Amino acid sequence: MAEEQRPKQQIMKRLLVVDDDHDLVQLLAEVLTHENCVVDTARNGMEALEQMQVANYDAVICDLLMSHMDGEDLHNEVIKEFPYLADRFIFITGQIERRGGASEFVDRTGNVLLFKPFDIEELRVALKDVLSR
Repeated sequence: MAEEQRPKQQIMKRLLVVDDDHDLVQLLAEVLTHENCVVDTARNGMEALEQMQVANYDAVICDLLMSHMDGEDLHNEVIKEFPYLADRFIFITGQIERRGGASEFVDRTGNVLLFKPFDIEELRVALKDVLSR
């Protein structure tokens, strides 16, 4: 008897979405779940660090401007506490006036920066790049 062909299972990736925009976080969580990802969320960098203490993440999607701890400060803490994640960030921002400074910071990190509003396909391409590192 021939053995049944089973579809190949994709390995699920665990992502952390950090943003203080609740609606955007929910949208990203829904989209990324359909991309075969397990998604956790945090409203700011402090919450993100707390979550990183108890879970291992494959990548972080992080807004640059948030209260309590912004994306740049979070990334600096990640370098110290979770260095394996430092090059696995996708930064997002909607602040046009900060684009120059934001771009310089993100360029120094070697990570990706997406400007809101971004296309979901842009996010998919950036995520594929980050997860291949």
